[in-house]
Order: sequence, then structure tokens, then C-alpha cells
Amino acid sequence: MRSGLIRCLAVAAALTMATGTASACHKCKQTPCAYVSPQPAYQCVTEMVPYTVVKKVWHTEYDTVTKTVMVREPVTNYVERQRVVSKPVYDTIEVPRQRVVCKPVHETDYVTQNYTVCKPVQTTQQVTSYCLQPTTQYVTVPTGHKCGLCHKDPCGCKTVACTTYTPVPVTRDVVTTTLVPETHTRQVPVTRTRYVQEVVNDVQRITKCRMVQEVVTEKVPCVTWTCVPKTVTKQIPRKVCEQVAVTCYKPVKRIVPCAAPVAYASEVAPTIQAAPVVAPSTQAAPAAPSKQG
Repeated sequence: MRSGLIRCLAVAAALTMATGTASACHKCKQTPCAYVSPQPAYQCVTEMVPYTVVKKVWHTEYDTVTKTVMVREPVTNYVERQRVVSKPVYDTIEVPRQRVVCKPVHETDYVTQNYTVCKPVQTTQQVTSYCLQPTTQYVTVPTGHKCGLCHKDPCGCKTVACTTYTPVPVTRDVVTTTLVPETHTRQVPVTRTRYVQEVVNDVQRITKCRMVQEVVTEKVPCVTWTCVPKTVTKQIPRKVCEQVAVTCYKPVKRIVPCAAPVAYASEVAPTIQAAPVVAPSTQAAPAAPSKQG
């Protein structure tokens, strides 16, 4: 921060010296110039300057280690052993026996039974009825209407056919059916069941259980332990430190001149071009100029 401030003040001093050694002024025509130019203003600017810091970073690495260890492994051996076992045996025996059975006996008898049957009987009767018989007769009737002036009967006549209905007796035969009951006889079978005892000879199966001893040979497992070498591979962790460069930023304050006005920039521009360039590191840092009223 201090080196930047010194560099800024050296540039300002170079500008001041360049204006003092210039040629005759184009305004006052005097050497040195009697025209006092306005001093430039300065402002403080904060910049973020990068810098590198070395940090330690730890990470874990695994080393593969192989070693031989003794491991116990079971060994199974089978030993034959005999033992007596009781085994059930089932025997089936047929035993004759007699038993009494009630046997059904069916007997059928015929019984006389009376039953009634209705028999239809037809009877013919004569029935007299009257019917209307038409009779046509011719009748003479006067025709025309009475006169409207004298109101007398007309003299004309007309013969008209007249039909009349005369009741005439008619005799017809009517058949009437009548149900007459009759008694008949029939034989009906009647079945009776009676039970008769009978002796039956049959065979009954009886199952008996008996225990039989038997010698059985079986293999009994015997487990023994034996130490066997075994190669084991393990991953052993270890921490490793590594230095990593990290870029950080810090704020740095610098004093820089503000932008010059248009009139001042047009006057100072040719003077700055003719002025020699002085390295900031070879000159001492002059004091900052004060503003004139």
C-alpha cells in the first residue's frame, strides 16, 4: 500500500516539474509562464490485490499390507457307532366270528278295494222355441200432400210392399250329458315287511403292534479344530499432508488523480509530451500539493 502511494506522488511531481520547464506560454508570451495552471485533484481508490498463500491439506491414503496369520478351521470326522433301536411292527390277524343280523322279509298281499267311477250318460230332449218368420204383403196407400189452398186430400194411390214378422213354433232335439256314478272293484297290492334274525359267519381283521429291537449303525460327526496359515490383505489408512497454493485477495488503498477538466487538459497535453519520464523508484516522494483557492 505504501509503495503505491509513493508511485502516485512521484507521477504528480513529474507533472509539476514538466509544467515549470516548458517554453514560452502561448497566453502571456513569457518565460517562465506567469499563468498559474490549476492543480489536479486526487482521490483514494481501494483495489483488491491478489496474493498467494500456501496452506496444508490433509488427506487419507491406504497402504496395502499382506501378512500371514494362523486361523482356526474346523475339521469334521465321522465315527461309526452302533446302538439298539426299538422298532414297532404291525401284524394283522383274521379272527372268525358269528353275529346275528336282522334280515328284512317283504310279503305282498292283494286286497279288494271298491272305487267309484263317474260315467257320462247322454239324454235327448225335444225343445220347442219360437222364431220370427218374415211375411210380405202389398198394401195400397195414398200418395201426395194436401193442397195448400183448399186443404183437400189428394186423389192419387200407390201400392207398397209391407214386411211383417210372425212367430212360428220350431221343435229341435237337445242332447244333455249327465255323470252317473258307478261302483267298481279292484285288487290292490299291500306290502308288509317283517324282520327275521339270521346268524352270519364273517372274518374280523385285528391289527396288533409289537416292538422289535434292531441294531443300527450310524455315523456320528466329531469336530476338531486345526490351525491353518492364511494370507490376509488389509488396507491400513495413513494421513498425508500436502501444501496447496491458494490465491487470496486483500484491499489496498491508492491515491490517484481525478479526471482533469477540458481547458486544463488542452493546456497541459503538449507540456506532458515534452516532459522527460522519470522513474518513480529513483525520486523521493514529494508532499501532496494543497488545493489553491
